[in-house]
Amino acid sequence: MLQLAPGGVSAILDLVGGHALDLTPRLLSKNGRMASVIDPNRAMELGGHYVFVRPDAVDLANLVRYVEQGRLRVHVTQTFPLDRVDEAHRLLEGGHVHGKIVLTL
Repeated sequence: MLQLAPGGVSAILDLVGGHALDLTPRLLSKNGRMASVIDPNRAMELGGHYVFVRPDAVDLANLVRYVEQGRLRVHVTQTFPLDRVDEAHRLLEGGHVHGKIVLTL
């Protein structure tokens, strides 16, 4: 990873925990920030933040209903396959994206 970003990365969002979370300090740049949705204690020990995430079936159903009713629209600027994530990131870094950039698997 550091070969791609020798100075470290500015932000990490941990969605895995465990060993992956332990690698975070080595991957962050000097003023980098990290957050975890998995392990609040370890995230805070590492100087990061814990983000509480709770899936809610009612909220998700409401979002689906809003989309079906046309009350919620998500504008997708561009879609990239995962192997072109570098292009997607450059587009995002350009700062002129209006909408979402989607990576497909």
